Amino acid sequence: MVAKLSREVAAVLAAEIRELPAGHRLDGEHAIMKRFGVSRSTVRAALKELHDQYLVRRVQGSGTFVNRRIDYVISRSRRPSLHETIASAGAKAYTHLVGAELRAVPEPVAGRLGLAPGTEAQQLIRMSYIDDEVSGYSEEWISLDVCDHIEVGLRVIESLDQVLRGRGYDPVRAWCRIGLDTPPAAVGERLGLDGPRPTWIVESLTRNRGDARQLMCSTTWTRPDLVRMVLELEE
Repeated sequence: MVAKLSREVAAVLAAEIRELPAGHRLDGEHAIMKRFGVSRSTVRAALKELHDQYLVRRVQGSGTFVNRRIDYVISRSRRPSLHETIASAGAKAYTHLVGAELRAVPEPVAGRLGLAPGTEAQQLIRMSYIDDEVSGYSEEWISLDVCDHIEVGLRVIESLDQVLRGRGYDPVRAWCRIGLDTPPAAVGERLGLDGPRPTWIVESLTRNRGDARQLMCSTTWTRPDLVRMVLELEE
């Protein structure tokens, strides 16, 4: 009985939520209980269902808020720029460089970059944010002969795409693989996940348009409650 009632309450609230602006604070549990004449357990089950559908975001101590995901479109015709892609979806993005160091390239990455396994390359660790909400964690590898000390440019210009363009390259996405998977615990913690939860994982290779030179290989974990990945296939 509780399950049926919670689905009915969730359905009514979902229809209303779709007409409300992102960030709108919903009524508290007590008000919803009184409105529908149901128990607290029914209301909590309904709110959990809305949360699982990414329609609401629950903030401990603050309440429940309308959530809106943005479409992150990946296609050959779009620049491989996180900032530009998020801006085109009507949101604001910024990135924070967490770490930058020279490291031996792992075998799968070496193959994509055309390097011998064990070759040193620049590894970047970056966090991304959408409208001030932490949204993604990225590991990026760049050959030293492509751009030395690229972290210096990133401390001035957040967009890696713009930094590479400033060095004379025309980056294009050459290969991409998208899936849903549970990130490593340390990544999940940085993303603010409350326990093991699947996130988008996007692996990609970026080349220079003119000579097909490998520029960068990256792996990014992105929160699915904030982003819906959209892959456009073109002729």
